[in-house]
Amino acid sequence: MNRKQSYRKWTALLTALALILLFGSSLKDSLAYFTTYTTTRGSARLALGPRSEIEETIERQTKQIQIENTGETDCFVRARIYAGSLLQLTEREIVPEGGGSHWRKDGDGWWYYEAILKPGEKTNVLSVKIDVTREMMDQKIDNFNVVVVQESTLVLYREDGTPYADWELSIKSEERGGAGS
Repeated sequence: MNRKQSYRKWTALLTALALILLFGSSLKDSLAYFTTYTTTRGSARLALGPRSEIEETIERQTKQIQIENTGETDCFVRARIYAGSLLQLTEREIVPEGGGSHWRKDGDGWWYYEAILKPGEKTNVLSVKIDVTREMMDQKIDNFNVVVVQESTLVLYREDGTPYADWELSIKSEERGGAGS
């Protein structure tokens, strides 16, 4: 073996040893990154939105409406009242009851309950007085509907901590399955 070949062998050996030392010191950390894991157990219920139910009773031509928060989160509620063309409902026929009632009629036709409803709580009563008109009696109408639609939404908070309701808020989900998925 000549000197040149011996020199190349030693250079290659020292280079390989230097690379092994260089990458070998960081190899342990790299392997730890790829092999470290953790396990977890348990579950948590996720409430995606508030739930509320309407309670209606009728006494002497008055429909009494209350909405109960049946969900697990605080919420705001609102109600809208519809009647047929023969039964005209005006401000004087829809009356919030109870001292300090939180019901407020807005220009969009909805009645908003302005207090936060905690789970299990109910709104104050909103009464709808049904006046049978002369026209209804002339047409011998003895059956009609007063339909109440109610909605609830999450209580949201501004940066200063003030609660508010966003009635446009919705939870969107992507449908899976079908062609192309």
